Formats: sequence, structure tokens, C-alpha cells
Amino acid sequence: MTFSEYSPNSVVRLLIQTCLLLALLGFVGHAVASGEEMNRAMDQFIRGTIADEMGDYYRAVFHYQEALRLDSTSAFVYVALAQDYALLGKPEAALALLDRALVVRENYVPALELKLVILRGTGEPLQAEGVLRELVKADPENVNYLRQLLGIDLELGKYDDADKVFSQIARVDSLVDLFSRQVIAVYLTAGETKRAIRLLESLIASDSTDASLLYVLGTSYLQTGDSLAGESLIEQANELDPAMARYWVARAFFALNRREYERTLTILDSALLHVDPQPPILNLQGTALNQLGRSAEAIEAFLRSLEMDSTSFGTMGTLALIYDGLDSLEEAVRWYERAIAASDSAAVYLNNLAYTYATRGINLEHARVLVLRALDADPENGAYLDTMGWIEFGLGRYRPALKWLKKALRAINDDATTMEHVGDTYRKLGSRGKAQRYYREALKLNPDNESLLRKINE
Repeated sequence: MTFSEYSPNSVVRLLIQTCLLLALLGFVGHAVASGEEMNRAMDQFIRGTIADEMGDYYRAVFHYQEALRLDSTSAFVYVALAQDYALLGKPEAALALLDRALVVRENYVPALELKLVILRGTGEPLQAEGVLRELVKADPENVNYLRQLLGIDLELGKYDDADKVFSQIARVDSLVDLFSRQVIAVYLTAGETKRAIRLLESLIASDSTDASLLYVLGTSYLQTGDSLAGESLIEQANELDPAMARYWVARAFFALNRREYERTLTILDSALLHVDPQPPILNLQGTALNQLGRSAEAIEAFLRSLEMDSTSFGTMGTLALIYDGLDSLEEAVRWYERAIAASDSAAVYLNNLAYTYATRGINLEHARVLVLRALDADPENGAYLDTMGWIEFGLGRYRPALKWLKKALRAINDDATTMEHVGDTYRKLGSRGKAQRYYREALKLNPDNESLLRKINE
């Protein structure tokens, strides 16, 4: 974010004008060798400022150097010369001159301001912070200094210092509410959610009708684990601004996450009275319908979503899962292949298609290639390891299958499906006792599994 527009060239020109004004006031307070030398130094300084105005920086440098030769006690001459070195791309020389100016005149504001510009321009935030603290000490109510100091503290991750500076800004800046939104965004991006919440609560205390603030505060509460307060605030934002689709989507997502599928659909029906259909709404609708066993309606919702966003590989993958569950192999394969292509071969879709083949005992060699690609991307994924083991099982390679399946169990403890697969493999290897042990462990995790009950009772 931008806390202040600080153009080096514009600052340099401003400082030149300031220095010229000081010079015209007569080099007040500086000891020089004689009145003649003072006049000659003044003349050189004015010639330098005229050269600056004409953009002739090399000539200006010459005149300022002559002025310093005649009068080495005028801080603003060092600043003027430093400005030109900065403009000529010699920041180190400029900084050296500014340090000399600060020796001549401690805490000299034009020198500090130019030093700040150069340090920020050369990527030295720590040193720039030190300069800004000197400027703030000299002028504690200067909002520009305070904002820049806050920006650097945030950039450096010095959030405790940033909080203190923000408190100073709040005391002197009438536009602090607008500015605080930028600070909130930085805190949220940096994961400093609790700091953001404090600022959000302060803003809402002065205006509780700002739906966007209520929504951001609600999502911030959710990040800290306070789901009750978070959902309540998002619902308030939704009531204040029902034309904002993301508020409806958030409410529907909460209901879906609680497995309140009918309520999810009710929220989405209300949403569609206020906003146009869009992929997030249709995807949530399709998910809730599918969970309620209304597969045909779910498919229709997902297809409508894809009409609006034909690149959504997540929606394609969900459609493939639904068709797979309906035992519509051709459609399942078609949508998995589209998801793989659209996602640039995402591992999850490679694995899912491989498992679709493995559970049916078809295209096993191709399935093996697919899951190996998935494992290349995520070699410790238990689901992918299980798929690999089950493919080997289908190919009659029981020893390799057992190796893969045991590795899968180490990656995903207490998985009933993988345990059943291990049991099936031991049974094929003639180890009935071991098979029964795995079947019984799997049954503890999935007591309604009729397949396991039959195998145990055989």
C-alpha cells in the first residue's frame, strides 16, 4: 500500500527552493571568514539554484562546491549539493554530504528529509526508519512523517512499533478512519488478525452500518476460531447489503459445513432473489443437492456453473465424482479427463480417475501410469498410495500391493477402506488370520459395512 506519494524529484525541488529562501535571508547564524567571502558564497549558491532550475545539475554542483569552499558552515549548501548528487545517481556521495550537514546543524530538517528520500530509494528501510524517528521527534504532529514511519514499521514487520505510531496518527489525523483501512489490509495480509480486529472494532464502533467492515471483522473472527461471532457479523453484513453475493455465499458455506443441507438451499434461494446466478452460488447449491441425494438437480447446477466458468476444474472434478457414484463410467471418465486437462494434471484428478478404473478392475496399466504421476507430485499421500496398492492387487501383484497398502496405512491412520484392502491382500496371500485382524479393525471404524461383515463371517 502507499502511505504517501514521495517523489524524489519533487522533494529535491522543494528543498532547493527552501534552501534558496534561507540563503536570501543572509546566511543567518553562520560564521564565515569575511563579508566578502560571505557575499561570494551567496553568489555561488544563487548561481547553483539557477542552474538547478534549468536542469543543469553538473553546473549546479560546481557552484555549490565553490559556495562550500567559501563557507563550510552553511548546512543548506551541503543539502543543495547532496540533492544534485542524488539526481545524478550518486546516492553514497549525497548521503556523505548530508551527514556533514547534520554535523554542522544537528537535526536539520531539510537534510533529514533528503536523507530519508535517498535511503528509501536505495532500499534501506532500517536506516530510513531511524531518520523518520528523528523527524517525528522534531515534529511529532506531522502526519506525513508519521504515516511514512508507520509504513516502514509495517514493511519491517515491527508491528508493536506500528501500533504505537498508529495511535499517534489517530490523535492528529482527521482522516485516520480512511487510513486505518489500509493498515487493516496490511495486518490481515501479514496474518496479524488480532491487530486487525482491534482496528476493525474501533471503526465499527463509530459506524456500525458499514457492511463491508462487518464482513471483514466477521471473517477475522472466524480466523481466530470465534465462529459464533464471525457468522453473526457476516449475517448482519448480509442484512445491510443483500446485493453483495459473497455475503450469501459465506452464509451458505457455514450451513453446508454444518451439514445443514436444506438450510443451505434456503439461503441460496434467498440469495437468488437479490443477485444473479454465479458459479460460487451454483456450486454450493449443487453440493447441497448432491448430499441430499438429488443427483440430477446437482448435476444441473454444476453444469450451469460451468456454462459461466468453463475453466473451473474443481467443478469438473465434482461432476466426475457424482457420475462415478451413479456408476456412469463414461461420463465420470469424460469429466475427470477434462479436469486433468484444465488443471494442468492436478494430482487429485489423476488419482481419482486411476481409482475409478481400479475399483472396476479395468484399464489397470493406464491407471497405474496415472497414479504414478499423482505420486510424483505428492509421494506421501495416503489416498494415492492406497490407489497404487489396489491397482497392484487388481493386477495380481499381491506382494507389491501389500507394500503400497502398508505405506498408505502409515500415511493415513485408521482408514477403514485401506485396512479392508490390506485384509483382502493378506487373504489372497493365504494369511487368513492377518486378514481377519485387519477386517475387524476396519469394522470398528465402519460398523455398518456389510462387505466387511460378510468377509469376517466367511
